[in-house]
Amino acid sequence: MKECGVVERLCKASENEIANITTLLLGITIGATMNGEAFLKVQTLIIFGLGFLAICFDTVAGVLFGKAMCWWTGGKVNPLVGAAGISAYPMAARVVQKEGARYNPFNFLLMHSMGANTGGQIGSIIAAAIMLSVLSGLR
Repeated sequence: MKECGVVERLCKASENEIANITTLLLGITIGATMNGEAFLKVQTLIIFGLGFLAICFDTVAGVLFGKAMCWWTGGKVNPLVGAAGISAYPMAARVVQKEGARYNPFNFLLMHSMGANTGGQIGSIIAAAIMLSVLSGLR
């Protein structure tokens, strides 16, 4: 929608208002079906903490691998692209593009970051499928 330029108002609405309303309604729907005793547990905080650590380690590992690729290719790969390998789709790619453009306005990293971002998504799906198959085999 954004690239065609024909539906500019709809594009701005989908970026802002529609996304916010959808998130709000999804949160209210999930929140209305959940009671506090089921959610406010130590296990929940541990899961949040482990998720936070996973995102931090994934980003660090991606940047380190990006630095290795930069060294290996003689500087043809921007190490910042490695940070987009997490499965936070497409926000991580946008952050990489924004930070790269802040450092050098001639950096165009969005397409490369989206490739790494999509690879992160596929990797997360494969890892989840393997984990589910192992856990279902334990029954």
